[in-house]
Amino acid sequence: MNAPLPKISMNEGAAYWARITGAPRPHRSTLIRWAVKGVRGKRLQAEPLAGRWFTTEPAIDDFLRHVTSLPAESVDRAAGPARAAQVQRAIDDLDRVIAPKRPGRKAK
Repeated sequence: MNAPLPKISMNEGAAYWARITGAPRPHRSTLIRWAVKGVRGKRLQAEPLAGRWFTTEPAIDDFLRHVTSLPAESVDRAAGPARAAQVQRAIDDLDRVIAPKRPGRKAK
C-alpha cells in the first residue's frame, strides 16, 4: 500500500515554488487563492485542516505545469534565469486575471 504524500503548509509551498521556478516567492495567500479560485480552470490541490491550508510538492508541480502550459518534462527543478522570467510572466498574467477589478475613474 502506498504511503500518503507528506503535506506541507502554504508557507512551505511558497518556498518550494520559489525554489523550483527561480521566481520570487509568492505569498501564502496567493497559494490559498489558487487552491480556492483556481487559474485557467485548474485549482491547486490543497485542503484546510484546523484553520490552516496544506498541499503537497507534487500538487504544486502539477499546478505549475498547467498554468504555464508546458509538458510535464519541461518543469525542471534546476531552473535557470530564462525559466524564472517565464514563470514570473505567468505569475503576472495570473495576477491580472485573478485580481479583483477596481472601478476606474472616467477620463475628463
